[in-house]
Amino acid sequence: MVIKIHKKIYSAIEEVWLNDISKDYKNNHLLKEDSLKNAFYYHVRNRLGEDFLEKYNLRIFTEYFVDGERIDLVIVQIDPFRAKESYLGDCITEIIVAVEMKYKNSYTSDKVFLQDVDKVLSFIRNWKSNTTTFYLAFIHEKYMNSQEKMSWIHDKHIEIVKGKVTELNAYWDEVSDETRWIIYDH
Repeated sequence: MVIKIHKKIYSAIEEVWLNDISKDYKNNHLLKEDSLKNAFYYHVRNRLGEDFLEKYNLRIFTEYFVDGERIDLVIVQIDPFRAKESYLGDCITEIIVAVEMKYKNSYTSDKVFLQDVDKVLSFIRNWKSNTTTFYLAFIHEKYMNSQEKMSWIHDKHIEIVKGKVTELNAYWDEVSDETRWIIYDH
């Protein structure tokens, strides 16, 4: 069942990134990270649908705190029986998806993007979870060469992120002068 849930979520996130978020960006509905986060939440929830979320006791939260760190967006599984009587934050049984987002202009140092990569690497090392999938959703309004592999993950981390991290990247293509929306699975 976990594989079925992950496949459905992955498919929804892929559609959201390539179709919904890219359209929102093109139509000037996004202004920096908070609007990206809100749009991502809205579109993922709509694409997954209430029936799917309810059937598998899934919920989507932004600004979720775990281990003293804030995660931009999570999809979690809750214990529905405990949720009837307890604080919802205490009813989370599993973090299915964790998404770190950045939306920055061309003048921003790569350092802020790499800090989110480091945060995800830290989560992978510390959580020891085989069921959490991590996403890096980055819009960097900077011209880049589309012929080069656009990944924020360094080669030295490939083994750590393999099968656990998917990058959702957007940048300006210096050849076509258009925004490129790509997905890179590790």
